[in-house]
Amino acid sequence: MTNRSVPLPMKSFLDTFLPVPPGQKPKWTAAALRRKFTTLKKVNNAKVKEAIVADKFTKVVNKSDLASGFKLVLSQHRYDANDASQQRIDGAFFPTESAPTDGTPHWTEQLVSVEFKRHGSENDPFDDKKVLDTEVTPRKKVRSQLASYAEMVFKLQPRTHLFMLIVIGRQFRVLRWDRSGVVRIGQASRGQLGLDPTATLIKPGSDEYKEMDALAKEVATDLVAESDSIVAKGHENNMFAYVRRMFHDSLKGDCPRWKLAVPQDDGSMRYFLVGKPRFEAPGLVGRATQGYVAMDPLAKEPKKKLVWLKDAWRTFYDLVESEGFVLHQLRAAGVPNIPTLLCHGDLPGQATVTPVIWDDNHKAARVNKDAATCVSPACPDDIPTIPTPVPPASSAEVAVPAAPTSGTKRSRADDDDQQKMPPPPGVGGSKADESEETCPLRRHVHYRIVVEEVALPLEEFEHGHHLVSVICDCIEAHEQAAKLGILHRDISGGNILIYPRVDEGRNGDKVVSMNGLLTDWELSKDIKSTGQPRRARQPERTGTWQYMSVALINNPKKVVEIADELEAFFHVLLYYAVRYLDSNCVDVAAYIERYFEAYQIDNGQYRCGNSKSYTITTGELQISAGTDLMFNSVIDRVLRTILRWLKAHYAVRKHEESQKGSAPVLHPNRPVVARPRKTTAIARNIDTSLYMDGAADVPGAPSETTIVDAYKLRRHDALIEFLVACLNAAKWSKHDKVPDRIPSKVEKQLATAPTGLISADTECSKRRKTNSGVAVPVEPASQTLPRSNHSLAAVWDSGFASGSKPPDSSCPQ
Repeated sequence: MTNRSVPLPMKSFLDTFLPVPPGQKPKWTAAALRRKFTTLKKVNNAKVKEAIVADKFTKVVNKSDLASGFKLVLSQHRYDANDASQQRIDGAFFPTESAPTDGTPHWTEQLVSVEFKRHGSENDPFDDKKVLDTEVTPRKKVRSQLASYAEMVFKLQPRTHLFMLIVIGRQFRVLRWDRSGVVRIGQASRGQLGLDPTATLIKPGSDEYKEMDALAKEVATDLVAESDSIVAKGHENNMFAYVRRMFHDSLKGDCPRWKLAVPQDDGSMRYFLVGKPRFEAPGLVGRATQGYVAMDPLAKEPKKKLVWLKDAWRTFYDLVESEGFVLHQLRAAGVPNIPTLLCHGDLPGQATVTPVIWDDNHKAARVNKDAATCVSPACPDDIPTIPTPVPPASSAEVAVPAAPTSGTKRSRADDDDQQKMPPPPGVGGSKADESEETCPLRRHVHYRIVVEEVALPLEEFEHGHHLVSVICDCIEAHEQAAKLGILHRDISGGNILIYPRVDEGRNGDKVVSMNGLLTDWELSKDIKSTGQPRRARQPERTGTWQYMSVALINNPKKVVEIADELEAFFHVLLYYAVRYLDSNCVDVAAYIERYFEAYQIDNGQYRCGNSKSYTITTGELQISAGTDLMFNSVIDRVLRTILRWLKAHYAVRKHEESQKGSAPVLHPNRPVVARPRKTTAIARNIDTSLYMDGAADVPGAPSETTIVDAYKLRRHDALIEFLVACLNAAKWSKHDKVPDRIPSKVEKQLATAPTGLISADTECSKRRKTNSGVAVPVEPASQTLPRSNHSLAAVWDSGFASGSKPPDSSCPQ
């Protein structure tokens, strides 16, 4: 945890975060405050219970009006009625006029959270004398507890940061949390207390509250999201029923409603009304992505009244463009099957400061180190990273970036030069340069983006033919983006969605078509040549573990290529086919865990699991030794053909690696002969002489057929042509989809792969491994730990103590 917290002397803490307004003096002197707390003298005894400490402290604060305008309210015995986690923090400060009296936490209204502990160093969450506390100690339990409370507040309130007070007998610590970590060690405005000024609470009974309720009501003329369903004349612009249901569900219960501001190009703000997030990445630190079905009060057409709003703390780098910027580029170029941007922008003045404080603290240490040739004890680079887990449909990151300059983005020198920025310990394969101390905290900026499309998740596909069609749509979007020099870099099940449109039918009728939509472009990268050798922009794996290519998993420094992205599409197709289509696989949960979740550890580095690696490199798709995975449909041909190409791709790569120093078998700079999209035998159009260069004379060289197959994954053409041909086949069944083959109880017990990734925000469950360090497929309930029990608090020290970054998912940071 030490690498996620930054110590700061009390005076510096107050001067930085809670300064006394100009011309004013502090209301209380230190001596006066000490006299106020004389009644707490006897609590400096480990035998005095927390409840007594809490009661005495609260009485002093409230009776003496030490927090003018605020009241400290205790809540250690009851939890909020709508809180499924049943968490009970000891207390919190509330505005005096609205302080609750029912003894519950009221997470949605807390201003400053407060926790009490009995006297004793073991109850102090931080040991200032230790650089790193890796043992399972009471301190860790307290840190996990505080993290879970902070996560709850961030989850239910739009926050830029949160102050927390922990009282330990007669001692205390003040903590300041943001999306990068925590600064630890009045008079404060609501903004200083961390409340987001761009979010306004919508009160029950207000006009906006009533407008939301009215829009959520069922409308008989709403459209049905089903392929080829007829749309009545004049209803083309009606809303789809599922979108309204999503919005209705977001308003259920006592969840607060908010009016959120989103920047526009002209600098003004546009406002949207939201209820409960439809998607919420777990975890306190990281991107913390939330997705809302939002009401647009300015929209005129019924179908545009509800839109998709994403709120996230994006990483703050010169070389990382915002998602909205990328979408604008793609839309301007006519790229199909991507979201339609309405507005987006960074929220002014809302960036994490914990990395800046860390950097400022360590500047002096670096100067002293140069002067006295001594090593600062804080945050060493050679501590091995223990990654935190990441769920399948999203992603996360582990990073050890260069320390940012205060108030600025990082430069190309900081982020694009691998010679200066070593990979994360335990992930990249080597230790950081011990001559420099690297900040383990990533800087984030608060960002919102709104797009027109409220789409359906991929698991809502109608049948196998539709699944392939949706993925083909997204590959076409990926192809057009790649022609512009932009790679997505986070192909996953969570980023491939289904969006219904009203199109012209064969008979001139208006009908619904269910199309693929490739979303979440925040991790995309411009790969156009700049005259410089291509290299990884940041020293972390990028993507979602379950769908990443074997090559990227095994080599975090590898630059993402088109072949890696096309392999990710294959893994998505396989995952959803196995889980939702009829097949001869009996234990789907065990298969998915073995193929998508498992990992190996090689010299302290995470590597691809055996099953996935074996399948890709041998081309054999099996559920057990000697038994092929079969769907008895066209899907079998689709999967095995792509798998044959992947096998060829890895065979060619392996040969090139073995022949380092000689010309590659497939030359990246050789000319590519243009050919029409509808070619049926693409292999016949490849001049293999351009790509072999006498490779056949080298022992063990791939055959011409293998080279031709490998070439098909160099670009998108062959794959799209093949999928279109398969989709036009007549042997598809419209009844091959079955209910989810992983029961919900078993799904919670599936292990999750390790992180070490940048992607879209999801995180926080543990996975198990054998004594050899290899995760093996066993009955899911036997050795796996349920995700629901492993929130950020549960994995606090595995993910934070070593300097790894808990994910953002797509889990996304």
